[in-house]
Order: sequence, then structure tokens, then C-alpha cells
Amino acid sequence: MQFLVRKTHHTTGETFTDVIKSRDNETFTVVEAESKEEAIKIMEVKYNENN
Repeated sequence: MQFLVRKTHHTTGETFTDVIKSRDNETFTVVEAESKEEAIKIMEVKYNENN
């Protein structure tokens, strides 16, 4: 079983923690990007390199 744990630090100093359980048909990948579109392109390149 996999979980995504995400912490958010608010400007008030509070920290919020979200935990999301992945589904059987789901994976999580973190990439460094400047935009959603760039993140998608990075993942497409990684996918093509592995296949």
C-alpha cells in the first residue's frame, strides 16, 4: 500500500498534513518543473525512455 504525504506550511505558521492513499491503478511521481505543462512533458520523456 502506498500513501502520498503532503505538508503545507501556511503564512500563519501552521503546518497542514494531508495523507492520500493511492489506488491500485495509480502511482505518484514528483518532478521539478515551472508549470503543469512542463511537468507533463518531463513525465512523457521519462515514460518514453523507459519503454
